[in-house]
Amino acid sequence: MKLVLYIATIISILTYSFWTYLPKGSFYYGNALFITLLCTYLFLTDKKSFIKFFLFELSLFNFVNELFLDPKVLSLTEALLIVIIPLIWYIKNGKHNRVLERD
Repeated sequence: MKLVLYIATIISILTYSFWTYLPKGSFYYGNALFITLLCTYLFLTDKKSFIKFFLFELSLFNFVNELFLDPKVLSLTEALLIVIIPLIWYIKNGKHNRVLERD
């Protein structure tokens, strides 16, 4: 699992050190990937933490947004994520799941 941190560190060093030599927009891809890898590591170390799950999901969406969508435009999708991510967490880890596990 520490391999994720080493990869994140290498990506960070390359992105921040050589951003002037990289193709246009590459800095943002590298930065988003760096943050996603850090949040992935955090989440994998404690899968029961809501905040780590929330950060992981937001960073993953940010990376996808950088790659495939228009990151310069704030859309309804970003606002919906703030509602959807806690709902996913609740469905996955809510009280109803604990009740079912006891039966």
